Amino acid sequence: MLFVEDLSLFDVFYLADPIDIANTIRQVVGLISLQRSVDRKALVDALLSREEIMSTAIGNGVAIPHVRQFGSESPVGLQEDIVMVAYLFEPVDWNAPDGLPVHTLFLVLATDETRHLQILAEIAELASDEDFVAFLKTMPEREALVERIQSFESNSASVM
Repeated sequence: MLFVEDLSLFDVFYLADPIDIANTIRQVVGLISLQRSVDRKALVDALLSREEIMSTAIGNGVAIPHVRQFGSESPVGLQEDIVMVAYLFEPVDWNAPDGLPVHTLFLVLATDETRHLQILAEIAELASDEDFVAFLKTMPEREALVERIQSFESNSASVM
């Protein structure tokens, strides 16, 4: 299943001055649409703590900041899945395994572990495709990105 198909909150943003990991995460959390009950400071703290444990950069200039705090009972208080894409005008050193700076973030906030892992796996598959990564570098708008993801997934399914 495509992660973009059943997400009401799938946004694309452009960050002109990301500076470093912490500043980028703060900017991203400040931009996303969240329910009022979500504690943005707790979310930023959780995302930064996750980065301290291990970088969420997966290579090819892509990072997937995410936290494993699910549902409305977590400190973050999430009610629905959120995926946000942020294109960085200036790539940021994200301690990636391949040493490449990050130009694109996929922030993932999921309400349950199964969905969380599914979304991460789908994004990792996309980020492993050189053509898709080249497309990300063009900083496409939301509609073009969704269309490309759907096309990629359709082509992947037909190969199997």
